[in-house]
Amino acid sequence: MLHKYPNVVPIPGSKNQGRILENLGAWNVSLTDDEFKALDEALDAIPVYGHRGFVQVEGSKMSDWGKK
Repeated sequence: MLHKYPNVVPIPGSKNQGRILENLGAWNVSLTDDEFKALDEALDAIPVYGHRGFVQVEGSKMSDWGKK
């Protein structure tokens, strides 16, 4: 994600110290532009179903969420 959006800050959810350290190790992974493009295209080809937090699904703005 940092390759695509340099301002992203991942927040892995784990209480297990080993998993947290494993997630932090991802910082050391680097992809070439071709590798990233292939991965991005493969992920884009996967159908996604269900709600993914888009504001337009719930209302025009977050302050409207839950209002009827």
